[in-house]
Amino acid sequence: MAKTRKEGPVGSGRAKTAQAKAQDDQVMSTNSSSIVSKRSVEKLYYPDEPHFFRFFVKKFQRRAPLINRGYHLRLHVIDVLVRDFLMQPQKDGEWKQKVVVNLGCGSDVLPWQCLSRYPDLCKMVKFVDVDFSDLIERKRQTVEATPELKGMLKWPREPGELAPPLVFESNEYVQIGCDLRDLKTLREGLEMVVDVENCSLLFVAEVSITYMETDGADNVIEWASSLGDAEFVLLEQILPSGKDHPFATTMLNHFNKLNTPIKSVATYPTLDSQLQRFSSRGFNSVLGWTLWQAWADERFLSAADRRKLDEVEPFDEWEEFALFASHYCLIHASTKASTVHIAGKPPSSASIPTKRMQVQYNECPGQKGQRRFGAAMQLPDKNDTPLVVNVMGLGTKARLQSCDVYNQGADAGSTELTFSEGGPATRMCHTLTDLGGDNGVLLAGGRGSPSSPLKDCWLFNKSTNLWSRTQDLPLPLYRHAVTNLGGSGMALLVGGKGLGAAPLSSECLLYQPRLGWVNCEIIGEVKPAAVYGAVLAYQGAENPGQFSGLFAGGLQDGLINEQILCWDLVISGLKPIVKFTQLKEPAGSKDSSSRQLLARFGATCFQHGDKFLLVGGVIGDHLLDQQDEILACSVSSGEFKVTRRYIDSQSAKEGPPPRPLFVGVSTALLPDGRVVVVGGGATCFSMGTFWNKGVYALSFGQSGEDTRRDVQPDLQWVHRKTIEITPGERSVTAYDETETMSGLPPHIEPVARVRLETQEDFTRILKEGRPVVLEGLNLGKCVSAWSLDYLVGKVGNDRNVVIHESSTQAMDFNTKNFRYVTTSFEDFARRVEKGDMVYLRALSDKKPTEKPALLTEDFPTLASDFALPPQLSVVRDSLFSSVLRASGCVNMWLHYDVMANVYCQIGGSKRLVLFPPRDVEHLSFTPGASSSSIDVFANLESAELAHTHPHETVLSPGEVLFLPPLWLHTAKPTSGSNIAVNVFFKDLGSGNYAAGRDVYGNRDLAAYEKGRQDVARIANSFHKLPAEAREFYLLRLADELQRKARG
Repeated sequence: MAKTRKEGPVGSGRAKTAQAKAQDDQVMSTNSSSIVSKRSVEKLYYPDEPHFFRFFVKKFQRRAPLINRGYHLRLHVIDVLVRDFLMQPQKDGEWKQKVVVNLGCGSDVLPWQCLSRYPDLCKMVKFVDVDFSDLIERKRQTVEATPELKGMLKWPREPGELAPPLVFESNEYVQIGCDLRDLKTLREGLEMVVDVENCSLLFVAEVSITYMETDGADNVIEWASSLGDAEFVLLEQILPSGKDHPFATTMLNHFNKLNTPIKSVATYPTLDSQLQRFSSRGFNSVLGWTLWQAWADERFLSAADRRKLDEVEPFDEWEEFALFASHYCLIHASTKASTVHIAGKPPSSASIPTKRMQVQYNECPGQKGQRRFGAAMQLPDKNDTPLVVNVMGLGTKARLQSCDVYNQGADAGSTELTFSEGGPATRMCHTLTDLGGDNGVLLAGGRGSPSSPLKDCWLFNKSTNLWSRTQDLPLPLYRHAVTNLGGSGMALLVGGKGLGAAPLSSECLLYQPRLGWVNCEIIGEVKPAAVYGAVLAYQGAENPGQFSGLFAGGLQDGLINEQILCWDLVISGLKPIVKFTQLKEPAGSKDSSSRQLLARFGATCFQHGDKFLLVGGVIGDHLLDQQDEILACSVSSGEFKVTRRYIDSQSAKEGPPPRPLFVGVSTALLPDGRVVVVGGGATCFSMGTFWNKGVYALSFGQSGEDTRRDVQPDLQWVHRKTIEITPGERSVTAYDETETMSGLPPHIEPVARVRLETQEDFTRILKEGRPVVLEGLNLGKCVSAWSLDYLVGKVGNDRNVVIHESSTQAMDFNTKNFRYVTTSFEDFARRVEKGDMVYLRALSDKKPTEKPALLTEDFPTLASDFALPPQLSVVRDSLFSSVLRASGCVNMWLHYDVMANVYCQIGGSKRLVLFPPRDVEHLSFTPGASSSSIDVFANLESAELAHTHPHETVLSPGEVLFLPPLWLHTAKPTSGSNIAVNVFFKDLGSGNYAAGRDVYGNRDLAAYEKGRQDVARIANSFHKLPAEAREFYLLRLADELQRKARG
């Protein structure tokens, strides 16, 4: 028979040579692999249906997501066409039995699936399996021995009652054992079970007749059309971009190695040729799709269907899925209606001028440089020769924690690049963006597995070769698009994929060195689709703070979105503003080919002169032709135009370089305009993996001239070395050695200042988790009315309060260099006026040891003067406490608050210094303590704090500081007296906070308190070991915890 997985011809009654028999056996063996994959799909994708492949597969093996998705699509499209055949109404007065003939069926379970899924449609339908006699006999034995299979079949006949080529027969189901090359025997078998001339026949050949000699396969097609009312469904491989396409090469080599070459592709390499194949052999109606087109066709899958598939298992192999699906065609032919239709013609680029580029190719030895979905950066070398570093990505076996270093021309000793301790953890599908000048290279996000997106960001200093952690993304993202904004040091991020119910990001984020990531407000009627894997590029800046560029393509609901947009960014006021404009094709354009060619997934886009240069990726519906893989386009006056296609000049003495696969590549734009492509490749379904094996340096020239006149052709690109990156931030010791010894103080960032317009503005700030000074808010009459005398008059002379009385300006909670004193409010106010070092942090008036402070309850005569504005409604809705604070010339110690809070400066002014939570390990916080004894103001200008990242601001009356939880901070008055209201609120779910009494709202989170108990138990479990062994293993555990914290 053909094969179990439906990938081969069928056994014959004619005598065969030993060689022919061996060939048939190898074709039949393709069944074994196929049904294992189909069983994997059955179990994962159809959990609520009866499973039938399990009876033909002894042991379940879960296939990779790419193979599962591919086989699901294969099974699904055939199921849809068979279902449509079963649903066809009978003509009035002319009833015909419907017969489904599975040619080269192997161990496929199509009959049982149809009987289970469409019982009403299958009444009076006959299913016929045809394959080699040996294979069909094995299938019969399985059916006979399996009640779940045989029990669905009515009136099965005994084997002794059947004459060849019949092997099994029941009311609904028949097995015929014969070679498809023996059409006479096949017809005889059919006529033994049905009235062929008065039947409606549907022939199905899923990757089966392609193993036959092409003439024999053509004979099967023509024979089928001769039977009258016949339809034919064919699924097999094609070569849409030629046999030298990397996927095609890998596919052909795979089947050749198995000694089961696929033969039809040589004669019918394209979808169009397959249509002609059927229309010239008696079929009047022929419809054709590639599987990539069928994936997008509502006849087969709706957007909801595609989304539902993503719930089965995480999936991110989209480029590889597109390559696979583009190399398989689906044909539905009929002898009835007269039409020949192809799902969609490939985009025509014939009208776009071509230009020859110079391609320099240098192969790397062995497996060096083999990584996919990394990201590259271009660095200066000491000899002023280009240095390209390909950072992390997916290697031959796993994701990599390393970089490949390439340079041109210099000997190996000149490449001295090394990394010091500390850097990002392994990942792929991340971005690297050169921020220009001395601003470094920004690494953002990425993923481990598709279900493990990352949000950490890092800056690489090109002068010191050091990685340093910068502000995280507001949410984990991968396959986002990032572009620098010229040499401004800033970057724009659009789109990306994360986690959750709405995994695609529709936000635009601006990275600013001092502020980190800030949400942009999107204005205008055009909103970009929430996509990932899009291209984003910078075009220019008309005025300071105004930037523009291109945003195109991306994936949404499993399809490539054909949006081509111009973006304009303005940085001023409350928050950055982005406006998107839909770009149109030039007036007079007759088709949408240019749009389809530009709207890509997984491509790279550069600003190249006055044009945009687009490299690689995949497009919707079709496989990119080689001449369309690299394009130049222009944007002006609301229009985009593809101005040029770049093709290889093929001028190399050694002949043209190997055809690259522009999937998963890393690209770097050199200062001289060349583009260097390293890495890349793809898993070619179940047929092997293709790797680009060297460096491709692309030179585009000007007006046909090569721009690299200063580069000698004999200066080859060389893979110099692979460097490991040690994940995690640098330790204190390492940092002290590199920066503290330099004597440099830390760089102090100013806290950002914004004006809130709506409560949504504050919600965004809360989500970003960065401290911000809020200006222009209306806090009520308190700002103008509250003075010490006013407070005394309102509170009363006899109201007692507990204050801190200090002997020094710098209070220290750990050493308790102050004492608690109970005194009248009036006495406290007078002491502040005298310059005493006293501080009031109000407590609950009635139950100071049980309840948190609330201004409305503790100071009701003052409460009406203070109001949280509507923009801070989320604070009011989640209120924990509102604390009156007042002080003289005394500093608040360095500490952190577990709850978020807004510090409302009412009277006087105050200087605050804040540190991000990750600095906690450098600021002497003992385990379990929320306060430190470091005098920040005394050490801020020294190298003592060189390893920290301080932020600073001075608050004036009416200004509000938003303090995210866990940001370490200290405060120093810059006026003789200070008055403030500090409002704490819960920004996490209640279950995250520790249970029990918490007057100050500063108990550590429940997870940390439990974690400390776990640490104590773990440490105690080592107490019987020798001291050296105990220290060794505890340090290893500590390192493991630190790596998890950084990862």
